[in-house]
Amino acid sequence: MTWKSLVREPLELLRALVFSIPGRLGVFLRRNCLAPFLAASGAFDMETGVSIEGLGNLTLGRNVVIESRCTLLCPNTKLSIGDGCYLNKNVRLGSSGTASLVIGNDVMIGPNVVIDTSQHRHERLDVPMRDQGMIYAPITIGDNVWIGANVVVTAGVSIGSGSIVGAGAVVTRDVPPNVIAGGVPCKVIRKRGR
Repeated sequence: MTWKSLVREPLELLRALVFSIPGRLGVFLRRNCLAPFLAASGAFDMETGVSIEGLGNLTLGRNVVIESRCTLLCPNTKLSIGDGCYLNKNVRLGSSGTASLVIGNDVMIGPNVVIDTSQHRHERLDVPMRDQGMIYAPITIGDNVWIGANVVVTAGVSIGSGSIVGAGAVVTRDVPPNVIAGGVPCKVIRKRGR
């Protein structure tokens, strides 16, 4: 047994314990135990069962709420969640390679949403897709955006401030500000406002 494993195992046990305690006590412990390891953070609420890879690349704004079973993956690059954001249950956010994921302020993300800055290459027909490597492209989501349940946002996309993305949409290209968009692939349905 190496000295690294002697240190790592108790830390993993502590981490598992902190992430499993329910209620206000668990939220308090997660906030206070995780904050020193994050890139930056305000006061946030994090429920049980949240998985985080790359704490040092994660920035959480003030009054962020992360519901249970969310996965935040940022092992190599920045994942930034702005002030007043809400992540519903089972959201998966991933910033991979050198491609960052930046979410603005007051963004609502529905349950089962996947937003990831990576995707598999698939150009060649003579090589299996799993062997062709990955493509990384940043994703930016503006302020005051509502992303409905079961939405998938693909690498290289930006969603403009004030927009709504309807449930079940697959966002493969940019969404302009202040519109309602939906469908597979996602298209603008109409502008918001009167």
